[in-house]
Amino acid sequence: MGGEEFYIVGGGPAGAGAAVAASRAGFRPVVYEAHEKLAAKPCGRGIPVVGDLDFIDIPREAILNKIKSAVMYVNGEFLFELRNVFEGYIVDKGMMLEAIITSSGGEVRYRSRFDVNRGVVRKPGEGYIKISKGIFAGGHMYYSGERIGAIQWILESRRYSDSDTLEIYFDTELLGYYYVFPHGEGEVEVGVGGFEDFGRLRARLERFLRSREDLRDARRLRIEGARIAVGGLDLGYAGGLVKAGEAAGFVLPLTGEGIRPSMISGYIAARAIAENRDPLKALSESWVARAVAIQRRILEYAKSLSPGERAWLLKSLTPRAHAEIALGRMNYRVLAVELARSRGVAHLAARLLKYLSSLGRA
Repeated sequence: MGGEEFYIVGGGPAGAGAAVAASRAGFRPVVYEAHEKLAAKPCGRGIPVVGDLDFIDIPREAILNKIKSAVMYVNGEFLFELRNVFEGYIVDKGMMLEAIITSSGGEVRYRSRFDVNRGVVRKPGEGYIKISKGIFAGGHMYYSGERIGAIQWILESRRYSDSDTLEIYFDTELLGYYYVFPHGEGEVEVGVGGFEDFGRLRARLERFLRSREDLRDARRLRIEGARIAVGGLDLGYAGGLVKAGEAAGFVLPLTGEGIRPSMISGYIAARAIAENRDPLKALSESWVARAVAIQRRILEYAKSLSPGERAWLLKSLTPRAHAEIALGRMNYRVLAVELARSRGVAHLAARLLKYLSSLGRA
């Protein structure tokens, strides 16, 4: 297999994960990217470090900030602080993806658009190239499930120069949350995501900024917005290629986290193809697929509740239960203990534990 090309459409997190797997199997990854640069889609740029991305090395130069804690609020009321439970990074996503693909021996061919109807890539000046086997990581545009909006400002604020803490503000009227992610060196990312259109989300974000003395007068550098796939898995093919990443629904529906699950899905799918195994079976049986499915079920449950009931539920769960669910780890034993400790959520605990048990999580 030495030197044989392995085709990947899309240079996002799933494409980078696929490039690593292909390289390790002896192939030369070739990534076709429609844009002129990587990381065209804006996102929260946060990656939890929980041991499931050990197949890649995040380059130090791509790490903007190291995160050591998270503070949670519900409808403006302080809930808890999580410290020494997890760590994470805020990254320069474009720099990280390029470094991962390059270090795998891969090549990125920019401005190369894939025609899903014909299964061909068109690169300016080079005509069409037929691709019949590989990974499709074309993003949320090729996802058929439910999507929500997210909008964020990148601000300049000295107040957050040395911060290592994420701030999460749940809004149970919105069924979503506001977030404050410190980039380090004076930049901070402030956004909101939820089940409303972009116009209303923008208005909510402006009100949130005005309510914060430490942010209302911060210098505004740029505003970004994107759609996020939260409808669960959408496994299948696009143009004859196996879907991975957000195109296949590998985003954690409760949090909107996409970099980590997408990268893992690309790695799993590419490794299965390289080893002549069924990639759809490998993806569907993965822990990250189970995490997406469980979070989607919890999201459906949250949709059925009133805003007051949602607030009650969020306040009832223990900090460790929040972390276990949000990170998608879903360790059955840990979650069983934490849900048992949670106040007044016996019906949720029974539902969730029954489902976890059916998946054979231990």
